[in-house]
Amino acid sequence: MNAKIFFPLFIILSLTAFQAKAQTNVGAQLNTIPANFSAYTESFLCDVTKHQGFAFLNNLNTTGDVLKKWELSFSLRVGLGLSTDFVNPDFSDNFILTGPAPSLFGTEQPGNLVFRFLDEATGLALVNPFGGDNLGFSLPLFPGIGTGLGFAPSIMPVLSLGVGYGTEVSVGVLPGALKLATKGIAQSLSLSKDIMATFAVRHDVLNWVPLLHDRKFYLTVGVNYSMVGIGAEVGPNLIGNIDAPSTDKIQVVNSLKGISYNSSNLGFEAVLTKKFGFLDLSLFSSWNSSAYKVTTDGGIDVTIARDLYTSLEQGSDTYHLSPLVNVDKKISHFIYGLAMQFNMGRFNLALKAAPFSGQYYSLGLGYKILKEKKS
Repeated sequence: MNAKIFFPLFIILSLTAFQAKAQTNVGAQLNTIPANFSAYTESFLCDVTKHQGFAFLNNLNTTGDVLKKWELSFSLRVGLGLSTDFVNPDFSDNFILTGPAPSLFGTEQPGNLVFRFLDEATGLALVNPFGGDNLGFSLPLFPGIGTGLGFAPSIMPVLSLGVGYGTEVSVGVLPGALKLATKGIAQSLSLSKDIMATFAVRHDVLNWVPLLHDRKFYLTVGVNYSMVGIGAEVGPNLIGNIDAPSTDKIQVVNSLKGISYNSSNLGFEAVLTKKFGFLDLSLFSSWNSSAYKVTTDGGIDVTIARDLYTSLEQGSDTYHLSPLVNVDKKISHFIYGLAMQFNMGRFNLALKAAPFSGQYYSLGLGYKILKEKKS
């Protein structure tokens, strides 16, 4: 064969074979994007999700002295779980993280999660044979608040009722709080669901031990449950513009519509209290389990050329990656600490802290609406 014909033909056949091999699992590589972006989101929200559950559960009780039968009280308690649990996720080979590790409370300058198509035979990134840039695109990441310290706030108005026999039930509901707090601030965030609720039952076991109870010792054991549900219509601005430099080979369209966060939290708590006049001093311990989910409505649509050496117009395939985020996790904690409650007639002021485990703090104000009737 004429050398002038052989060498160009050899090069063409070699490039064609490389292109076919490299493109074999493009769809499989694209389908790793939601799992990796979910891993990023889980790490980004680690501080707040890890502590949100026990912040709500430990908001309720600051003394072991339960209400007497048919006594009714109203309290407003604000809690805060502190954290430095910044986590850098382990992404798969298709991804490179540029910028800081993901954290809601970290730097205000977000990085990028860069997706690259890989030649599975060599593990090397595929490049545009004409431009020389990597074939892939960059997913912009969420900006942090910039505090450097993570916190999970909780606020709950609580009604408590004594039902006799040393037993008390409590319930709290707070709809619309986040919607009110973000009104006029988060222009691109429209909350469609915003509800927080909690329920608790506790019993003073020393109610059956008169020797200790008459000396103002109390020991309550109880179970607490809370739930948080947040839904938002976010639109494509949630992650901004996606950078796809090889525009003649790849087109990426952001089709995000909404995001939701739901958590359910179950806890068991014991509180040992000694009353000194108007002051209740307590030791407490609690075990809390939380299950939370973060999901997006919609995702991204990726259109890629079927041939590295042609444009989208000459043949392409579209992949719809939805949901872009799907996080479903469970986590549990054991914490212990101190509490004190100042009783001033119908009013009380309460403080609670777990400085050596879980870093939880709360402040509460209470008012006894109905007092025990003296016979």
